[in-house]
Amino acid sequence: MVRNGSRTSRGGPPRGWTPIAIHSNTPARQAGVFACGTPEADTLGSLMPIVTSIQPFTMWRNLGFAGLCLIFALWGWYDYSVKIPTLERDSVSYGDAKKVVADLTTAAEARPLSTEEVAQVEQATAVLDDIKERYGSAVPAKPAAYDRPVQLWLYIVGCGVLGVPMFIWPVIRTLRKPYRMDDDGTLHTPHGTYRPEQIVDIDMSRWCSTTGDRRSTWTAKAILTDGRKVLLDDHDHKNMHLIIGRLAHRFHPETWTPQAKRVEAGATSASTDADVPPAV
Repeated sequence: MVRNGSRTSRGGPPRGWTPIAIHSNTPARQAGVFACGTPEADTLGSLMPIVTSIQPFTMWRNLGFAGLCLIFALWGWYDYSVKIPTLERDSVSYGDAKKVVADLTTAAEARPLSTEEVAQVEQATAVLDDIKERYGSAVPAKPAAYDRPVQLWLYIVGCGVLGVPMFIWPVIRTLRKPYRMDDDGTLHTPHGTYRPEQIVDIDMSRWCSTTGDRRSTWTAKAILTDGRKVLLDDHDHKNMHLIIGRLAHRFHPETWTPQAKRVEAGATSASTDADVPPAV
């Protein structure tokens, strides 16, 4: 590749690089130059370090769900702390005031009411008018016994205490502990560091596959000398495809490009034709 001197862009091939087809028998290929403009993977000496971040989609999805959980938690807190207790008090007050008015109205038909009883009727009537003004035609019904526990455990605890951290923590963890591949090929992960000689192959069986679980088609696995496999997930980690591509191109250059794309059919023959000098 030929660089024009412009700045590089994150999450893809550097800006300003012009792809060229280089056959394995050309001097450039023998000198260790890829078609992507990076040195031969086997040399690993002058490759640029790769550091992952969090995929924007993953971050905004998690933040969106966390915000939704927070809204439900605040809603549950309001119902639990304000609305339901107020409804309980108003329901009791409405029933008591209605009973006082009914009892004294019946008593007034048989005898004159005392000054104290008249005051009780006026006070009860004022309570009824206030409640009717706030609730309209609806009579405040006493909340069910399960209303407050539901608000507490489902919304305050479930959505707030558990839900918000469940969506926020993966974002923080991904930003704090990125994957990194050094210029010498050393792979740093949140679970360990692996030297180039410890990585012997990469399992690309699920990468960009058209069958099976779609979620796994974003993943590949680096294979270590002891047989363990290190999961490399491009779904949640931005720039992970560059680490996957570097390993895939290192071990399977005839199949994968450094951007983790399959080598197009006919690319080798086209590059071979380009290397043959024209007849004079």
